[in-house]
Amino acid sequence: MIYLRNLTIDDFDYLNSVENNKSYWKYSLQNKYYSKDELIQFIFDSQLPIEQTNQIRFVICKSKSNERIGFIDLFDIDFVKSKAGISILIPNSANRSKGYGKLSLKRIINYAKKELKIKNLYCNVLDDNLSSINCF
Repeated sequence: MIYLRNLTIDDFDYLNSVENNKSYWKYSLQNKYYSKDELIQFIFDSQLPIEQTNQIRFVICKSKSNERIGFIDLFDIDFVKSKAGISILIPNSANRSKGYGKLSLKRIINYAKKELKIKNLYCNVLDDNLSSINCF
C-alpha cells in the first residue's frame, strides 16, 4: 500500500510545494517561506546521521505507483530521554482517510522503537484538526 523512504534531491519540488504552502503553516511551528538554498540544505542535512541532526523525515509513497503522498517526521529526538516529536502531513485531500497516515505512523513507530530505541513519542495537534486527532 505505502512505503517510507529517505528524502532526496529529487524531492525538491514536492518539498517546496509543501513547505512553502502557507495553508499548512497553522499545523506546524513554521511561519516563513524557505528559500531554494534553505530547502536544498535541508535535503542535504537529512543525509547526515540522526545523532547529529536530531531529526529525520521520510517521504510517504504509494507502493504501486511510487507517487509521493506526504511526509512523516521524527523531530527533537532526544536519545538520553528516549523521546521524540512526530508529525505527518498528507497534503492532497484525495489521499486522506484511506489509511495511509495510520500505516505510516505504525511504520515510523516501529522504526523509532527498534532502530532508534525511542520509547516516547509526542505530537502537537490543533483541537479542530479532527483528521489528525483520529489518525493519532
